[in-house]
Amino acid sequence: MKQIHFSALGCFLLCATFLPSALGNHRTGTLILPEVMAAGDLNEDGNLDIAVNASGFDVVALLFGDGQGRFTLNGHLASDTLPKGLAIGDMDRDGHLDLVQCNNWGYDAVLHFGDGLGGFGERDVVVNGEGGPNRVVVADFNNDRSLDMAVAGPDEGVILIYLGNGKGEFTLPPKEIEDVGNGREIITADFNADGNMDIAAARTSGVGVFLGDGTGSFTLSAQLTNNRAPAALASGDLNNDGKLDLVVGGAGPESDTNNFISTYLGDGAGSFVPKQTLDLGPGNLKGEIAVGDFNEDGNPDVAFPQNGSSGILPLAGNAALIFFGDGTGSMLAGPVLTVGKAPHSVIAADFNKDAHLDLAVSNRTDGTVSVLLGDGSGNFALSATVSVLCPTCLPEG
Repeated sequence: MKQIHFSALGCFLLCATFLPSALGNHRTGTLILPEVMAAGDLNEDGNLDIAVNASGFDVVALLFGDGQGRFTLNGHLASDTLPKGLAIGDMDRDGHLDLVQCNNWGYDAVLHFGDGLGGFGERDVVVNGEGGPNRVVVADFNNDRSLDMAVAGPDEGVILIYLGNGKGEFTLPPKEIEDVGNGREIITADFNADGNMDIAAARTSGVGVFLGDGTGSFTLSAQLTNNRAPAALASGDLNNDGKLDLVVGGAGPESDTNNFISTYLGDGAGSFVPKQTLDLGPGNLKGEIAVGDFNEDGNPDVAFPQNGSSGILPLAGNAALIFFGDGTGSMLAGPVLTVGKAPHSVIAADFNKDAHLDLAVSNRTDGTVSVLLGDGSGNFALSATVSVLCPTCLPEG
């Protein structure tokens, strides 16, 4: 695979180097393994689409929505080795959504430029990463109205901040947040309400909160101890006080006995205090959780993809758990949704345009994505199960 390498001059602004549309012609494994997802209107037809990393075949699968909750696989976008993180945003400010993803064994992050028709990859930008990149988020970290990206490198305990200039170019070398630990997940939000985007990182020992200064630099503000190996994070105002709180999910993929969901209440200054921990029994969490008001009572709720058998429902890893917020920061167990085998990640969006939040769940072992339509009362019905396996559009093994 062709890759951009940087000399000492790399500290200046990098002029975008454009690569061939096919980043690689390889496979990591024999199963396609859909994992992290992101939603957006990729072909600009007014309907939400889904992009999903398929780590086993080193591709990103593109699922186009029809606006009624059904999706069609539109092909695969070649990635580097073992894609893990995925995000969507207009990185070059041309009005079309782009894909940003990072690759655990490729040690890089890739920007795929969208053409507004659902096509990607006529030009790609690849930047070197560190520490086995596993998650990426996009936001404007230096307040220049251009999207930047933050990439977690858990093997080195770092988060790399790539500042963009709105043309698909990044300032190099990236800024670094150090001593992050074995980060499993990163999210971004303005936790101290100062107008600058901040970052929270889940790691083996708990959660680290890093406050941004509006220039792309970050300072550790809080360390939330959690010895259950958190695997996922999400944010929302759980107790309706106008301050962002945190939902922490786990346990990580190496555990199968200590699964949990915890909530932490924010003080609006970047610090958090624990509110509740629910023990979910056997099972673990390999991917990402989602927060949204599923029953439309004004309180954020949580969707949790349960991998392995659960103390709530002893299924062989095919359940998505719903928890309803009570408005104080606590969660109450809700419906248990049957999805495919080994659910990995879940996202919440209005896929059928009825003003109610729906869910999409990636099923790693099945090689599918389950789409469940919400009715606004907290109940969901399966609308589609879409395979991400397309023998005619796979790279050669």
